[in-house]
Amino acid sequence: MPAVNVVFVGPAGSGKTSLVKAYAEWCRKKLLLKVAPVNLDPGAEELGYKPVFDIRKLFTLRDIMERYNLGPNGAFIKASDLIAEKIDVIFQNQPFLNPSKWDLILIDTPGQMEAFLFRPASNLFLSKLRNIGNTVIAYVIDASAISKVTDAVFLWFLYVLIQIKTGLLAVPIVNKRDIAMNIKLLKLLIENPSKLIHEVENEGLATDIIPDLVEIATKTKGPFRAVLISAMEPNDMEQLHTILHEAFCACGDLT
Repeated sequence: MPAVNVVFVGPAGSGKTSLVKAYAEWCRKKLLLKVAPVNLDPGAEELGYKPVFDIRKLFTLRDIMERYNLGPNGAFIKASDLIAEKIDVIFQNQPFLNPSKWDLILIDTPGQMEAFLFRPASNLFLSKLRNIGNTVIAYVIDASAISKVTDAVFLWFLYVLIQIKTGLLAVPIVNKRDIAMNIKLLKLLIENPSKLIHEVENEGLATDIIPDLVEIATKTKGPFRAVLISAMEPNDMEQLHTILHEAFCACGDLT
């Protein structure tokens, strides 16, 4: 059976690594699945999980900064280029080398999402990943970063753009519910994003443009409603698994 791949993407600080850790542990304990976490973030300090493949074995962000005399942002961009250059080496390692050995492959992507996802390296990596099994994007939104409508619309629109950019099904995951700043907006974002229009205050250009953005996002958001969870709450992982299961029913099979 081909592997099932979940690629966790999202803005820096959204909790991708914590979710990979929590979801991997839940799947192993509750479902007895063979799970292979993968770290693609060369700048990671502490993961909290043991990766089957770790990009830091090939290079780290600090190595890149020193070798190429770059700052952190430039180093993340260079890291993306290096992932593309070393793509064959990466896929000669487990879990990619023998994907049928695993039920789930969970990909933890770089913290600077735009330095990876919006560069050519992501196209190459995701194309190779799709060749070894069904693949879904888990787009992680930081609930604590949403305090007003413009925050919610911006993050929701990124979700739409990610699907356009990758050509893959994407599932919206609102993480950090335990430290959320505006529960009312989060409920609208999850239950009925179109109603965000009615919450827009007088914010200059935003007042004029947000209704159009919400309308576009609602029409193109895909079939999946967002879920509100916390990586710190093990019981929430069942919600995450349920929505991912729905996604794989649309494009493949989730063991």
